Amino acid sequence: MVAMANLHRPTDAEREAVGRRVGATFPASNFTGYLDVLRDPANSPLTRMQVERQQRSDCQGNATANGEECRSWYCSGRRKMPVLSEMYAYNASEYVMQPSNVGGDRGTSIHSGVRVLCEGIPGLQVDPGLPTEAVWPYSQYCRRSSEFVRCCQGLQVESPHVTEVKDLPEWDDMLAALAAGSTGHIGTFWGVSWKTVAGAPKRVMDSAPRSGGGHATEIIWAVEVGADWYLAVWNSHGDGYYLMSRRCYEQLCRNQWEPFGGFLLTPDRMVERYDRITQGGGYFA
Repeated sequence: MVAMANLHRPTDAEREAVGRRVGATFPASNFTGYLDVLRDPANSPLTRMQVERQQRSDCQGNATANGEECRSWYCSGRRKMPVLSEMYAYNASEYVMQPSNVGGDRGTSIHSGVRVLCEGIPGLQVDPGLPTEAVWPYSQYCRRSSEFVRCCQGLQVESPHVTEVKDLPEWDDMLAALAAGSTGHIGTFWGVSWKTVAGAPKRVMDSAPRSGGGHATEIIWAVEVGADWYLAVWNSHGDGYYLMSRRCYEQLCRNQWEPFGGFLLTPDRMVERYDRITQGGGYFA
């Protein structure tokens, strides 16, 4: 039986490691026309992402890879959507939490995925980022740390398109950040009372869950339904994405995304890159 909600709460050491990276967010006013960007179907990653159904307790690995795929696509000028390795992200997250965790299939923490993207694994000479799915397929789950170390020898990873880690911002700033290629790497409880909203393409998380184990997902876009906006949150349960209301998002922010954590992961030179891409350009070094 597949464990669908097995997200770890971060240790104090993990909080400290990621907390050193957290910086200030940019206001929505820096991103001209961000709602028009979100309204244009050509800009949406939702029809281009690979739908996944997790087979292990690897929700956080899936979310880590999904966010990096989305940011990479944006930074290419929305031309190339990569397929990155969820299983490497999961095994590597196990390893950076504690090498003895590798192979236990007991889940990982939000913070461990951030560290894999931003720090890599210096002790194994593995750079920050993720390999492609072709290099490290989903079936390649390392059962022990020694096996993982062997698989990492000479491993080539794709350089990450996240150089800044931020607290999740206020609602309007979050919408602008999504239009500018950022994603939200989040953990919530998973005892969800889903809501059906007329005209919405997916079910809605309208109230912050308070029980039921932890689950990691990735906020990658926003969808307008009538007069309201909803966050589109990519999931690993075979359903593509679900929607999160402003009410739910603000409840989670007021609680500082406790107990699991949540961060905004942004490309570098965010404002400059947004201006370039909205004018028709693509990635620049």
